[in-house]
Amino acid sequence: MNYHIGLDIGGTKIAAGLILNKKIIKKARVNTNAKAKKTQIINNIFNAIDLVFDSKATGIGIGIAGQIDQKNGILISSPNFSNNFKNVKIEKIINQKFKKPVKIENDANCFALGEAICGAGKGYNPIAGLTLGTGVGGGIIINKKIYHGKFGFAGEIGHMIIEKNGFVCSCGKNGHLEAYTSGTAMTKIYQKITGQNKNSLFVEEKFKQGEKNAVKTFKIMSEALACGISNIINILDPEIIVLGGGLSKVKSLIMPAIKLAKEQSISKKPNKTKIAISILKDDAAVLGAALLFN
Repeated sequence: MNYHIGLDIGGTKIAAGLILNKKIIKKARVNTNAKAKKTQIINNIFNAIDLVFDSKATGIGIGIAGQIDQKNGILISSPNFSNNFKNVKIEKIINQKFKKPVKIENDANCFALGEAICGAGKGYNPIAGLTLGTGVGGGIIINKKIYHGKFGFAGEIGHMIIEKNGFVCSCGKNGHLEAYTSGTAMTKIYQKITGQNKNSLFVEEKFKQGEKNAVKTFKIMSEALACGISNIINILDPEIIVLGGGLSKVKSLIMPAIKLAKEQSISKKPNKTKIAISILKDDAAVLGAALLFN
């Protein structure tokens, strides 16, 4: 039997799963309390693992947003956590607690790996994954393996520059894709246009009603996403791009972007890159984390 444990550690919740032969057979959810003290966050991670733990598991895989030192198993930093949760030796901490091999990876890489092996990207190669949520993450899978690049930071699709001196990204730099196509971006763009500080659900509802400022917001976001997707196609030439995260379900945002991205592709022939929506949804990163042991 091939048992593993996978974790997707987000800013709000920790999703855990016990995986047998690439299928989740037990799930759990625990609040992250991302702004709590380091010891409390670690205890929450322990609790999530405990809820799905099985002594037969041969490894614990962890996906978490942020910069990861895979070689040494360290979370360098994450946008979801405060400054007291930096340079955390997560692999060592969890290994000492559970006496199992541990691997840590960026959560978007885990999403892409999960979709590549078990989801919408199964049977395709190479694969690009793009998560559109509070932020924008990305991952590149070649021959069923995460492509990290020379220095470990490949796949940071959300931080490609699409507008010089553009909107400020969560990382503090200007013009990144994340600053235009995330849930956070939706509220900021709408606020820039209207002066009103409204959440993304409000803006989506106004768009459905045809309110001009919401329509303008969606247009800006969709055009930016098209730019990002076409850049992925032109640089990587993937067989498939899989979109995930909450905004991937917003068809009025996604469909125009896909159409425009295909038109902007450098290919002289009709571009053959398939663009699909995640079929694993919230399970993708959990599965992908477990599949780090594949």
